[in-house]
Amino acid sequence: MSIYPFGRAPGEKGAPGTTSVRQKSECYFSGLNLTIPTTATNLINLIKALPHTGSLSPFFNTTTNKFTVFNLDTTVTFKVNVIGAWSGSSTNRSMTVNFPQTNGNSLTKTRDAQVTVDALSFPTFFSVDKDGNLATGGSDITIVSNGATFTATAILLVAEQMIPSS
Repeated sequence: MSIYPFGRAPGEKGAPGTTSVRQKSECYFSGLNLTIPTTATNLINLIKALPHTGSLSPFFNTTTNKFTVFNLDTTVTFKVNVIGAWSGSSTNRSMTVNFPQTNGNSLTKTRDAQVTVDALSFPTFFSVDKDGNLATGGSDITIVSNGATFTATAILLVAEQMIPSS
């Protein structure tokens, strides 16, 4: 007999008696001199050929240049961090990461001109529906620097999803 309600420890996911394992893609690109333009650009296509540590697989498909997830009713967490600097003297400094094939998932970060280090973090999650659009077709990830081009010196890209263990 378990001391926990429903036979699960706090924070444990899934139905009683099922086990799951975390699938994760994590890549770190450093030493970059990468221009992020003022027009929407596919992020995976922009970075896939650059040297990095970690793996783009299984969530970042470098053939289709799409963010792909497992076809399960589970949540996917996602984060991209972009570090660098805006060009010029523009005080209009923001960046947008968008997932066009999803229902309005668009993230914008604005930096005040007084901030001397331009480190932008875009964390979010996706509630995946089995056989839904994200699970069956994936989504582009577009990035755009608003106001002026941005020179990225480092990028961290992470996605993870819990799936049933085999």
